Amino acid sequence: MHNRSKILNLLSFSAAVFVLTALAVSLFSCRGEEVIYPTIGTHVTDEVQNGGLYILCEGNMGSNKARLDYMNLKTGDYYSNWYGSRNPKQLKELGDVGNDIQQYGGRLYAVINCSHKVEVMDLQARHIGQIEISNCRYMAFKNDKLYVSAYVGSVATPELVGSVFEIDTATLQITREVKVGHQPDELVVMDDKLYVVNSGGYLMNQYDSTVSVIDLQTFQEIEQIPVGLNPTRIRKDSQNRLWICCQGNLSESEANRDYAVVILDNTNRKTLLSVQASAISIQGSTAYIIDQIAGSLRAFSTIDLTEQPTPIDITAFEHPYGLLATPQALYVTDAKNYVSSGVLHCFSYDGVERWRAHTGDIPGHLCRVTGEYTLSPDTTKPDPQPTHSPYLTRVYEYLPAMGQFVNELPKYEEGDDAQSMCRKCEVSMTNNAGGLISLGGWGGYITFGFDHPVQNKEGRDIQILGNAFYMSGSTEYGSSEPGIVLVSLDENHNGLPDDTWYELKACLYDDPQTQHSYSRTYIRAGDTLQNPFHKQPYYPQWLTADEYTLTGAKLPPQSVTISGQTVQRILEYGYVDNKPNKDTEGTSFDISWAVDESGNPVTLDSIHFVRVYNAVDETFEQTGELSTEIRGAIDLHMQ
Repeated sequence: MHNRSKILNLLSFSAAVFVLTALAVSLFSCRGEEVIYPTIGTHVTDEVQNGGLYILCEGNMGSNKARLDYMNLKTGDYYSNWYGSRNPKQLKELGDVGNDIQQYGGRLYAVINCSHKVEVMDLQARHIGQIEISNCRYMAFKNDKLYVSAYVGSVATPELVGSVFEIDTATLQITREVKVGHQPDELVVMDDKLYVVNSGGYLMNQYDSTVSVIDLQTFQEIEQIPVGLNPTRIRKDSQNRLWICCQGNLSESEANRDYAVVILDNTNRKTLLSVQASAISIQGSTAYIIDQIAGSLRAFSTIDLTEQPTPIDITAFEHPYGLLATPQALYVTDAKNYVSSGVLHCFSYDGVERWRAHTGDIPGHLCRVTGEYTLSPDTTKPDPQPTHSPYLTRVYEYLPAMGQFVNELPKYEEGDDAQSMCRKCEVSMTNNAGGLISLGGWGGYITFGFDHPVQNKEGRDIQILGNAFYMSGSTEYGSSEPGIVLVSLDENHNGLPDDTWYELKACLYDDPQTQHSYSRTYIRAGDTLQNPFHKQPYYPQWLTADEYTLTGAKLPPQSVTISGQTVQRILEYGYVDNKPNKDTEGTSFDISWAVDESGNPVTLDSIHFVRVYNAVDETFEQTGELSTEIRGAIDLHMQ
């Protein structure tokens, strides 16, 4: 990728607006015709247990991307976008910002904050109804009543106090409302009282610091207990104590922030733990807490309130976010960069990571589903039996050459190593997430695979997505930064890409100017390539060696100058990041093109691994190097 692409993008902007508008109309029309959007199933573990786990992904505010995923714990299969395919008549699908999810009886309830509703579903996530509540936040249940906190009540008040609503779960009608403190968040029922934390989240620097106590018989607030600044979370333990997470003033520095976990006994006596908890879950006699400042998981005894050692290490997480402790396992989510796919991790309590799965954006809320149930035949579109994902699911190697987007796509952070950079590539690209990965200059490569062998069938087998485009009014020139594709079969059955590689023969393979034995060494001390637009280090910062050498084929230069702009010839076929993604054939590859190192055709019935490397070595003073970029890969036989 290089900066002159910005100029070409401007030339085609008006055409792009038309295409996007037409696409939006097309998608809306399809939804109106009840086209079912696919649920993608991925097998993530052979360990099984009863029940299932729903994962409510918040999505970014204003993006209408709240998503409900489902982990079938009986089969070890993870399903993304479970709600969408089961509810084709819901035009906006789940809605905007998922804030809470719980099971009560035979139903699921999900708070969708910015869509101002509580979505009510059966245990298969099929829509039953919804309850409209402005700026609803969290839920609690007792005696067939649903209690929902809301930042704004049915009657707005100048002081911005919030409300708690009571809803009859049989009729889904609001029966009572009570005013509480400023911007109420989580709530719990204990005996015949409802305890609600009042955060004052909209007031900034004038946060609330109380817990409202509501008598469930009269549905009146009978007390406000002072606890600490900006309380947002509340849990009840087996000792009938309340654990309240107070965030403090978020505009203050960490050193000055007045945060704590406040523990209240039945006499309102307080115990303080010096933890800024972003999430808390209690299982048995242990409270598990994500310490927001330390970025670590901490455990405290609910008996004597002492800190307990925990072998579960989440220091490698980018942004630890959601948390659920169950008798069988501990589930922790990583929100990553808050704008693309997150990750759900399952740990045993001895610290072993049992499995992980890629989720929607900002996986924040987890619900363990209890009870036995089976999927009805009319909900099996697509078939909810274990299926494989059509998208790449694993990145084995990522070694870019020095380049202007290296350490940025994906983002390097201090402490990252080769393995964590591969995981970041996975987050960007798996399940069709659409993130962009740069291979840097010539020779930079990435190795990836699917959760199944890709079969060599008639026609093209794999599509590999990049970010190429045509210049305005032409399909012969544009932004082409071609990458060569290699494929491999797991001949030794060890699950690793350490077998023979075969090149997919493309249109310039036999060109006399193509060099098939080219190499280049990159040196940390020579990291002086910065152009005016990208001034971070270009040498991969996670490498411990001060130099490395890449080998492979180098294509002849394809850049030309047209109307004062440097563009590239679009190659006929066979290279990644050469044609726009909308050209399915131009971005797809046939395993039958495979040749050995001498150029002789080979027959492969299937392949397990794919490697792509940048095959051009051209650099421009102002716009930097030509660098192959990748957005993802698709097994075309599963479309």
